Amino acid sequence: MSQNRLARSSTPGVSALQKTISKKFLLPSYIIISFLFLFSEKSDFKAIRFLKALINDGITYSIYIVNAPIKLVSDLGSSARHYFNFNIVLENKKLKDEVEQLNAEKRELQFFKNENDNLKRVLGIKNRDDYVSVHTKIIHEDTNEFAKNLILTIGSNEGVQLGQAMVRNNVYLGKISEVNLFSSKAMVITDLNSRVPVVIPSRGVNAILKGNGLGGAQLLFLPQNAVFENNDQIYTSGSDGIIKEGLYVGKIITDNKKDIKKRKYSVDLGFKEHQLNYVSVLKVKK
Repeated sequence: MSQNRLARSSTPGVSALQKTISKKFLLPSYIIISFLFLFSEKSDFKAIRFLKALINDGITYSIYIVNAPIKLVSDLGSSARHYFNFNIVLENKKLKDEVEQLNAEKRELQFFKNENDNLKRVLGIKNRDDYVSVHTKIIHEDTNEFAKNLILTIGSNEGVQLGQAMVRNNVYLGKISEVNLFSSKAMVITDLNSRVPVVIPSRGVNAILKGNGLGGAQLLFLPQNAVFENNDQIYTSGSDGIIKEGLYVGKIITDNKKDIKKRKYSVDLGFKEHQLNYVSVLKVKK
C-alpha cells in the first residue's frame, strides 16, 4: 500500500516535468523547422533549391505511384464495361437482324401458302387437315402373279370409299379398290393396275407412279428434260382430289451416268410388305 501511495504521490511531479521539457524543447524545435521552411522559400542557395526540387519530385512521384493502381483498376473496370456493353450492342443488333429476317421469311411463306391454297381450291385438292385416319387390321392377302390386294376389316360402315389412300406411318401403301359393308379391298402400290399421281418436290416434277406387278413401281409421263439425283424424294401430289397430298411414296435411284440423257431411274418404295399387319385408311372429314 505504501508503494501505491508513493506512485500516486510521484505522478504529479512527473507530469509537471514532462510539461516543462515540452515547453523548453518542442517549441524551439517548431520555431527552427518553420524558420528552415521560410528560409528555403527565400533562399537562392543551389543546395537548398536542389533539395527542395528533389523533395517535390519525391512527393509528385509518390502520389503517382499511389494513384497508379487505383487508376489501373478504374481503367480496367471502364474497359470491361465498354467491352461488355459493346458486345451487348452487337448481340442486340444481331438478334434484331435475325428477327427481321424471320419476319421476312414468315411473310414470304404466308404469301406462298395463300397462293398454294388458292391453287388447291381451283384444282379441287383437299388440304392435309381435311383428312382423318381410320385404323384397321389386314385379315387376308389376295394375290396372283401380277396383282396384290389386301382385305381390310372396315367398309362403308366406317365411311370407306373407293380411291381412298391406305397408309402406314404416313407412307402411301395403296388405295381402296372395292368396298363392302364391313370389309374392303385395297390395291397395293406395286399392283400392275396401280396408278397414283406423285410429285418430286426437289425437282418440281409431277408424274404418275405405276406398279410393275413385280414388287416395284416406275414413273410415267416425265418431262423430257427431267433430271434426277439419287435419293430425290417422291410424294403423293393429291391432284386427283381423293388421295391426300404429301404422303411419302419412296425415293429415286439412278445409275449416275455422266450423260444425263442416258441415265436410268428406278424407284425405291417406302412400302415394305413384311411390315404390314395394321394399316390406316384416310378419309375426308365430313
